[in-house]
Amino acid sequence: SLDFPQIQLPNDQLIIDYQTQKNLEIKNTQRENNYIGSLLWSIDKTYTCMGARCLRRWIESPLMNINEIYRRQNIISNFLESKKLRSDCQNILRAMGDLERLAGRACSGHATPRDLIAISEGLKKLPRLKSIIKIFKYDLPTWTKQLISIDNELLELADEISFKLINNPPLNINEGGIIHDGVDNILDGLRNVIDDYSDWLKEEEIKERKLSKIPNLKIQFHKNFGYYISINKSKVNLAPQHWIKRQTLTNEERYITSEIKNRENKIFQVKSRAASREYEIFSEVRNLVSSKTKKIRSISKAIASLDALLGLSITSVENNYVKPTIIPIDEKGDKNTKIIAGRNPIVEQLLNNKKFIANDIFFNNNQKLIILTGPNASGKSCYIRQIGLIQILAQIGSYIPANEAEIKVTDRIFTRIGAVDDQSSGQSTFMVEMSETASILNQATSKSLVLLDEIGRGTSTFDGLSIAWSVSEYLAKKIVCNTVFATHYHELNFLKNSTKNAENFQVLVEQNDDQIEFSHKIKKGGASKSYGIEAAKLAGVPAEVIKKAKVVLKYLEDNNKFDTNIKVN
Repeated sequence: SLDFPQIQLPNDQLIIDYQTQKNLEIKNTQRENNYIGSLLWSIDKTYTCMGARCLRRWIESPLMNINEIYRRQNIISNFLESKKLRSDCQNILRAMGDLERLAGRACSGHATPRDLIAISEGLKKLPRLKSIIKIFKYDLPTWTKQLISIDNELLELADEISFKLINNPPLNINEGGIIHDGVDNILDGLRNVIDDYSDWLKEEEIKERKLSKIPNLKIQFHKNFGYYISINKSKVNLAPQHWIKRQTLTNEERYITSEIKNRENKIFQVKSRAASREYEIFSEVRNLVSSKTKKIRSISKAIASLDALLGLSITSVENNYVKPTIIPIDEKGDKNTKIIAGRNPIVEQLLNNKKFIANDIFFNNNQKLIILTGPNASGKSCYIRQIGLIQILAQIGSYIPANEAEIKVTDRIFTRIGAVDDQSSGQSTFMVEMSETASILNQATSKSLVLLDEIGRGTSTFDGLSIAWSVSEYLAKKIVCNTVFATHYHELNFLKNSTKNAENFQVLVEQNDDQIEFSHKIKKGGASKSYGIEAAKLAGVPAEVIKKAKVVLKYLEDNNKFDTNIKVN
């Protein structure tokens, strides 16, 4: 069962290309492709499979319509204002099956009786969900109307399934035992005949006990051998002449009689007819469910959305998230993104007994390009990822990890983080980097968010610095979008002299006797050096190599002075 295709326009949703999804680790980690350590892992507290899929779709395609964003926020606000509301909804959803996929299985003719019972139980919970939605305040998304105005056909379908199918049907649907008594006159008649044969077998068992004088004799059934008389091996000498030996086991002897064998064939025939009739009734029920597939899948999407927002509210409670103010994408003037004490939603949950160092971010007409300098392992990549992740969370309607926030809607997020080559296409690390950079520069608009890390490092120092300078200047002057440019080229701090909307920021570092200590705190101002040699020392590079590196560095710095007054038109 496929949903009818829907037209999606570019201004309907925030576009996140594959490389950006990979760099921001939205669904999987970049290095090992693990789920743990991704954005989805950090926020997914859903209770149903359909809710988890819904949340996954949301983070792949965040909203741009601020009214829809606010409506999702309103659902979260309702949950946050009432612990009982959260608890009641959790209890309902926890026992809710995957209606979306179960309906699809019914439509394709693959649903089992247990699948239909799960659909019935799920649909019966709709009135309880309705009572929760009716308590909600504020302006709500349009899909909540389906949960308030429940289609009576779905409730009737749930009753029909539970009336005809037993609550705990067997896995094998060809052997009967799945339909209630009183559902079908033909089936009831066949079951009465089967009951009569069962009574006959009990009477026959009593009769054979009297004839053989074996008190523990039993008439039993095996699916391969049919009905037989079972006695202990020590009683073999008491077996009557009319018994026919069927099978010998270690501690048991099995016999049949001609009368049992004759009745056995009739019992099998009746049971086969009863099982066939049960399958016919089950197929009718399954076809009925199939005819309602679109309605079931439609309301299951509403349930999935509610589940996703309940999960986001739980994430907000557990991690102290706040509700951001959303600024329209077309907002004129200096109003732009402003995040106070923002945190990385992934990293803060991965830290063990350590407090995450929060940082601010501001964009305005005088601060569109942020040049971020600082040493390796100081937190630059974490910080720029954090900005992108918070932007995505805000545009799916979630609360965000910060103390306070105003976030302007963006049309696209672009990232260039990490170094990797592409052997399949024969591209080197530097060519991959340049290809991605070219893609960003050709597609970004003034409404985009661009996050760059270490552009130009794959070639010679002066080539790389020149490219980094030119790219950052192009973003600030030509495209004029919100940009964070993390770099080791601290010479880029001088870009501020020729670019009115550029600002320098640095990761604070404390240095004592050749030892550096990272504070992970971002402050205004540019770093005067890169601390690469100190970072190498921390990593365990031999002292002799570190000593030689310092000599070479001093020589290069003395002989390659950078003109701090450079202005390139």
